[in-house]
Amino acid sequence: MQVGDLVRYMGWGNLINQGPMGIVVDQTSSDTSFHHRIRVMWVDNPPPVQAQALSISGERITTWVSPKHFEIVSKAYKEGEE
Repeated sequence: MQVGDLVRYMGWGNLINQGPMGIVVDQTSSDTSFHHRIRVMWVDNPPPVQAQALSISGERITTWVSPKHFEIVSKAYKEGEE
């Protein structure tokens, strides 16, 4: 998972292919899965309930969360990759 990936939240219940979507806007400690955390900006309008639950003040951007709660929908394009 990297900055720019389109991801779907799958952390509450059985929301297979139904969870809200967002874009990874920042990450930390990507070299170790134990400490890897991401920040996601929700793309749904209005923002989903998870936006209030996973942010500090109900904003569109989450706090640092584990990427295990998200599935990658579309990988970000990086120059040099095809």
